[in-house]
Amino acid sequence: MLLTRGNVLNHQRRTIFAGVSPFILVPGVFVGLLIGHWIHKCLLMVLFQNKIIYMPSLPPGSRREKLDDYSKTWAGVSWEEHKIKSSDGTKLSVAIARPEDSMIPVRNKDKQVVVLYFQGNGASIPPRTPMLSNILRAAAKDSPHHWTLLALSYRGYWSSSGRAHQRGIEKDAQAFVDWAIRTYGQDPECTELILWGQSIGSGVAAYAASKYQESLKDTNTAPISRLILETPFISIKSMLAAIYPDWWVPYKHLWPFLRSWWDSEKALRTIADAPCPPRILMVIASGDEIVPRAQADQLEQLCKDLSFDVTRKDVLGALHTQASTLEQGKRVISTWMRGEKV
Repeated sequence: MLLTRGNVLNHQRRTIFAGVSPFILVPGVFVGLLIGHWIHKCLLMVLFQNKIIYMPSLPPGSRREKLDDYSKTWAGVSWEEHKIKSSDGTKLSVAIARPEDSMIPVRNKDKQVVVLYFQGNGASIPPRTPMLSNILRAAAKDSPHHWTLLALSYRGYWSSSGRAHQRGIEKDAQAFVDWAIRTYGQDPECTELILWGQSIGSGVAAYAASKYQESLKDTNTAPISRLILETPFISIKSMLAAIYPDWWVPYKHLWPFLRSWWDSEKALRTIADAPCPPRILMVIASGDEIVPRAQADQLEQLCKDLSFDVTRKDVLGALHTQASTLEQGKRVISTWMRGEKV
């Protein structure tokens, strides 16, 4: 008797599952599907982690926005775009802001204050200019100093070239600080540097500050006097564990495969060893739906353990992106930048 190919396959299937109880087979198939789904999600998280962490194109159209699209909201602050290069040649965009009543020659001011801003992981610089303008205008009001705010657009963001990844953004941050020092910090006795980072940008700012403090061998270079950490977290690894505490959820187990870690704890420990560590302001969103409150608590305790002059302010009712947009947050940041008590 001749067996067709279909008969052979059916015979093999009957042989494979012969004698297997449905009470074992059905749960086994279910568990296998569950494990397969778990592995599939892990692979997607590892392969596309940079797409998940860095979102320069959200909301849609972010990379095509222009500074002038928001000019009606600046009210007394002027903005312009400037191009610089990262250490590997990547072209970066920097937005430069100055209060209009602070645009007299620097020599007529007793000091110039330069604020370096590092954005969060989504959108671009232009939609942030209304908030930054409000804070810069409030800080510079009736001030005898010359104020300038510089906002970095990381590679892959806004009109900067390249693609976003940690190693590249590290180079961008260092090149940004170096350019700011060369351009605005030639007289260290009359220059105050403030670094301000929001969300993942707080990790970038802490990293940039640590590298700059490490290189401070020349006493004729302006030091970083203040560091603002807005809605910060300890590290991406710690965030995975905080957001997904259950052992069976795959994401927190993937930290060995991280290509972005933004370890603020490591950076702060390096900064603490500097001869003149900066004062630190932590601006926390009380209703933060992304960063658990425990992250801020641990970071504050770390700063105290490292003997930093640290101030923490919780902005009541603020979500993750609202800490510097609500009135309380704007007042805290602008007042603290002026050197006044908050």
